[in-house]
Amino acid sequence: MLAILLCAFTQVICTGGLSKHGWTMESPDRVTGREGKPAVLFCKFTHPHCGYKGNITLTWKEKGRNMVLFSCTNYLSLNSQIIGFENLIHQNVDKRYRVMGNLRENDASIIINQLTLRDNYQQYICLVDLKDYSNETSQSSIQTILVVAADEKNMWPVSGKKRDSVTLSCTFNPPDLYLTSITVLWMKENPHKESTVFNHTRSFDPGSYYTDPIIVNEDNRFELIGNPTQGNASIRMRDLQLNDSSDYFCHVHVKNGGGENVTQDVVKLQVVAPATILELSAVNDNISGDTIMCRVEGEPPANITWIDPENNTLPEDSNSATVTRVPDKHQTVGEFLNPTLRGTYSCVAVNEHGRDVCQIHFSTVDAIYSNFIVGMLCLIPLVKFLLLLITGIILFIKIKD
Repeated sequence: MLAILLCAFTQVICTGGLSKHGWTMESPDRVTGREGKPAVLFCKFTHPHCGYKGNITLTWKEKGRNMVLFSCTNYLSLNSQIIGFENLIHQNVDKRYRVMGNLRENDASIIINQLTLRDNYQQYICLVDLKDYSNETSQSSIQTILVVAADEKNMWPVSGKKRDSVTLSCTFNPPDLYLTSITVLWMKENPHKESTVFNHTRSFDPGSYYTDPIIVNEDNRFELIGNPTQGNASIRMRDLQLNDSSDYFCHVHVKNGGGENVTQDVVKLQVVAPATILELSAVNDNISGDTIMCRVEGEPPANITWIDPENNTLPEDSNSATVTRVPDKHQTVGEFLNPTLRGTYSCVAVNEHGRDVCQIHFSTVDAIYSNFIVGMLCLIPLVKFLLLLITGIILFIKIKD
């Protein structure tokens, strides 16, 4: 009995009160996205059945034609290799849709890939069914999507140099009066992964104690420089690193007395870096031969050339050199194979953003002569021992006589 009361109490707290059958569903009235880019259709829900482990079926429909666009069932898998909940897809028109939310966490949001102008003003409905309570099907209010035509400025990526700062722009129609709150949410790579890097909410509720909380600011590198009340959610990103190159998704949630509107946009960021030599070293190997190795960081990848002690230039694709790209680390590794000259070798690394040169002194001799020298050095202790032994024998004989 106590567990039932606790469950009911929790449900009231979480949902702000019980609706029909104890369900609540939240979704924005309008979603705005850009042509050619992905967009998220948001749908959050709660239900009164605490600890429910049965099947949950999600359906998204187009209101005008009453057509099912996407449908899946989340079920408990008993597969020996996978133990947990999985989604079984029933319908996916043109394979344009993907589950974004976790139905077990009351999130029924999906992603539409590659918006087109034909999607403009389409209206969508989200429906959630629990298998064990089929008479309690719940559906969201109508969600209208607006598609902004692609423009040339959004076809090119924003570029910034490593360790510099860059501005990621995001604009939207300024909100009208009677604002409740504005949330600016920036996500990296893919909205499906929900890798949030910046989350800022501004409340306009006069009774709110916190008017501008920043919920997420990854590594404290992001700053909101736009004014959301004027339709600008742009941010500045500082101390750029090469692994920051990615797509960044801007989501602006505007709540007012009449409902909620969401604007979405995508900015592609490309971080570049001048060619920089990280390491230059020589490796001695009696089996495969000697090698001089040059490790270079740069984006785009650097080209490597070698200059030998006689000032001859050898490109990276010569018979004496090999090159390996390490994309995940934005590095290029060049190797000079079996150098035969004694003296100073230079590694020259170049890309369109810079040039770097590093030198190393390499000593080598003919292998046979080298082995002879090593052999002679090894014989010195033996010769000394023999000389001492002979001297001792001679002294012993003289003393005896």
